[in-house]
Amino acid sequence: MKLRYSMAAFALLAGLTAPVQAQKIIGAVGAVIDVSGPGDPGGSIVDTFNQNGLSVTYVSGVTDFDPYIAGSPSHTIIYSGFEWFGNSGTTTAVVTYDLGSVFTIDRLALWNEEFSGIGLLDVLGSVDGVTFGLLGAGFTPTNNPPVGDYLADVFALSATAVRYVRLDMSECPQPGGGGYVSCSIGEVAFRTVNGAVPEPATWAMLVGGFALAGAAMRTRARRVQFG
Repeated sequence: MKLRYSMAAFALLAGLTAPVQAQKIIGAVGAVIDVSGPGDPGGSIVDTFNQNGLSVTYVSGVTDFDPYIAGSPSHTIIYSGFEWFGNSGTTTAVVTYDLGSVFTIDRLALWNEEFSGIGLLDVLGSVDGVTFGLLGAGFTPTNNPPVGDYLADVFALSATAVRYVRLDMSECPQPGGGGYVSCSIGEVAFRTVNGAVPEPATWAMLVGGFALAGAAMRTRARRVQFG
């Protein structure tokens, strides 16, 4: 019995320290323009997460993030129906994306639109869409030249469970762009963290298993000491 308890405890520990699964790429299911909306009528904020402009698409929640990004998927330079621009003459914008459910994310993939783009970016997250916390700040996306399709920047975020992700954009447009004064986005996506974060019941089993194993070892020690 004592051996079984010990083996159960160590089996639980081994399960908790098993290698982390591959992280998946996920897209948003909706978005709200908080500042600088509705934007130029030639594009919609939906175009920044519906994959229309990507050279290679992905399956949200299924495709592995790192190999997908390593394949260098590009975004079309074509604007209408593929990108979003904020209101003309504005240098800041705020957009909140809805992931549809709560996910722990640790990366943002941003295809920074090449004509105006984003000069400076802060990223915030929320579970309820009301209270937001900072996931990352001071990001400077690539100033893509307005001459061809462009690749994604990947920014590391504080791994956090969120449903809503807010992009706080400023210093738009980027220098060297097409001269249109606005913030603009090609596409965004996120990397999930599929770590072995145990459920409460699993933690309880682990603690109980080690407690039983410890008790068994103490009993054995006393028997050895007193014969």
